[in-house]
Amino acid sequence: MSRKAFQSLLERYLKGNCTQEEQETVRRWYDLLDSDVDLNLSEVEFAELEDRLWDKINKETQPREDKKKGRSTVIRPFGRFYISTAAAAVLLIVGSVWVYNRLKCNPVEPDFVSKKESFITKVINPNDEPLEVSLPDSTRIKLFKGAQLTYATRFNKREVSLVGDALFNVKGDPANPFQVFHEEMITRVLGTCFKIQSGKGAGKDEVIVYTGKVQVIRSAKNNLVRRIIETPKTLNLTMNQRAILDEQKGSFSETLVERPIPVETKRTLLDEVVFKEISLADLANKLSDVYHIDIRVRPAVRKITFRGDLSGMELFDQLNLVCNVTETNYHIIDKTIEIQ
Repeated sequence: MSRKAFQSLLERYLKGNCTQEEQETVRRWYDLLDSDVDLNLSEVEFAELEDRLWDKINKETQPREDKKKGRSTVIRPFGRFYISTAAAAVLLIVGSVWVYNRLKCNPVEPDFVSKKESFITKVINPNDEPLEVSLPDSTRIKLFKGAQLTYATRFNKREVSLVGDALFNVKGDPANPFQVFHEEMITRVLGTCFKIQSGKGAGKDEVIVYTGKVQVIRSAKNNLVRRIIETPKTLNLTMNQRAILDEQKGSFSETLVERPIPVETKRTLLDEVVFKEISLADLANKLSDVYHIDIRVRPAVRKITFRGDLSGMELFDQLNLVCNVTETNYHIIDKTIEIQ
């Protein structure tokens, strides 16, 4: 029997369209497996399971020496059909477990949704003013107008579902990361302050990091095939960085925030930004330290000097002034600024 015929038999079996004899054939080979087989096994364990099954198949179907007549017994076509069906059954089992494990490793919704928890807390902010929410783990969330937050009342696993915009100040717990499921992204953090901003019809969703470190994962929420066969793209963000999911373009990228803020412990350095003369290389190092952003200078312009006052300005205003004075320009490349 060809492989195509094997697959056809399995499809008919799963749909309940095969004959009684064909059903008995498939079930007989399944019976070769141990009765306590657990589908939630590792790949190594399933390889061992497959070996054990084939050993049993070979014992049932291998040629046996007829000691009395001195000749081998030929395997009947029906026996080869058993072997072929068993092979297809093994592939079906192993494939099913592989799919199960892939879906388990790439969730698209919190555990409390997939397990249908009985006690769910849902908070909606219909007002113009932000609504403060405190979770059982001391995480603080500010919900903006129209935002909806959902989480398990028994907050054992730190997972929430979000629709709309919210600002998170997550309580640190390295042993139990905090996860936010929103649109087609999952934001995973240990302890930090970040904002999730919905595209609101524009097709762009953002995760903006103010402090700490955040991992943003693009989930295949609306594409089961992609969820099974692809490893989700993951972006690692730190302070003054953001992830952008553009659904219209199908892009998932990382860049800098529109208005970088200085590191709290470095704010005093902004009191010393009146320069009589400073090279672009030294100025870039100083601003990098203040804003925790990688600012680089091309070798050709590193020694050019700047004179001026950068007091009371935000980072990009400071860079605009510096470039105007020194007749240079800057570009944002992913999470880096380059002066050239």
